[in-house]
Amino acid sequence: MSSELRTHAVREFRRNADEDDYHVEAVGRAGYTVLASGLGGEELRLIREKVDAVYARQLDEIGGEERLRRMNDADIARCLAGYDDYFVGVAAHPRVVSLLRRLLGDFFVLMSQNAVFVRPAGHHYQATWHRDLNYQHFVSSRPLAVSALLCVDEFSPETGGTHVLPGSHKSEEFPSAEYVRGHETQVSAPAGSIIVFDAMLFHRSGDNRSGRVRRAVNHIYTLPLIRQQISLPRMLGGKFSDDPFLRGLLGYDYETGESVRQWREGKLGKAEEGKQ
Repeated sequence: MSSELRTHAVREFRRNADEDDYHVEAVGRAGYTVLASGLGGEELRLIREKVDAVYARQLDEIGGEERLRRMNDADIARCLAGYDDYFVGVAAHPRVVSLLRRLLGDFFVLMSQNAVFVRPAGHHYQATWHRDLNYQHFVSSRPLAVSALLCVDEFSPETGGTHVLPGSHKSEEFPSAEYVRGHETQVSAPAGSIIVFDAMLFHRSGDNRSGRVRRAVNHIYTLPLIRQQISLPRMLGGKFSDDPFLRGLLGYDYETGESVRQWREGKLGKAEEGKQ
């Protein structure tokens, strides 16, 4: 992919065949990478309008923002695809899917798709260090889950771009305060970029000093052994289940069986489809 660097007494090298190989390497070593999505200004404007509209609907459902604040869930629009089919396409962005196939293999599920609003001078629990697989302290040789954070607005020090601890997906415990202060890195990325990271990477949002709302849509894709945050098959009511790829991505193939018979009939149906 690129010319070799000058080295001395080095016998083993990694060589990347293409750009996806580079991003896989970056996620493996540092825990994160930044992709260009190709989304332009008009499409980003539409996404802003749509995430704002979903959040407004959810405020109506729950009875206002104060109730969300009481449960520490304000400024998050959850399960976007369950409210607007447009976000199924966002979750299945081909650039992300191509990378997911190399990081997770052929079988993965959209575990959650939430929009996060970081408001000027506002406090958000996302500003505290966390992993997207909450409460977990373990490491694995390969990712169990990958997050893809679509920067709907610009990520910068001024707007409160995400801070990461490079390599922290390889350590079980959260590092010392001294280490965090010395090694945290703030990711800057133009609107339309996608920050892809191992879901076990410790990260947090920054402080928004811009005077403007900073929006992002976070997707967490997992191996099928991890259950969805909210059941997309139930929310979608069968929509997109006839598309082989979306059926798997949205979790239709991995819903918990209601009984042994129902589980076996589902397996039988797949076997019959395979014969056609």
